[in-house]
Amino acid sequence: MTVKTFPQVRKATFGAADISKEREWLLQHDREYVGEWVVLGEGHLIGHTVDSNEVAALVDKARAQGIHLPYVKFVSDRPEPVWMGWL
Repeated sequence: MTVKTFPQVRKATFGAADISKEREWLLQHDREYVGEWVVLGEGHLIGHTVDSNEVAALVDKARAQGIHLPYVKFVSDRPEPVWMGWL
């Protein structure tokens, strides 16, 4: 019989992330980047790409600029579903 093991979970040392600036940026600019990955930091665009393989390089770029937790999002042309808790 095989036993499933789960990855070790560690608590972040830098506390909770405040993504309010990133959410505000997305509300204002997301339509400009439909179909692309965007990497944000402190409410500013670090970079964008259609190639998911390039996202890691953009995250590295953000970290090189001193951003500890870059915000990464794929901007879809479809609105995300709303889940209300019943089926």
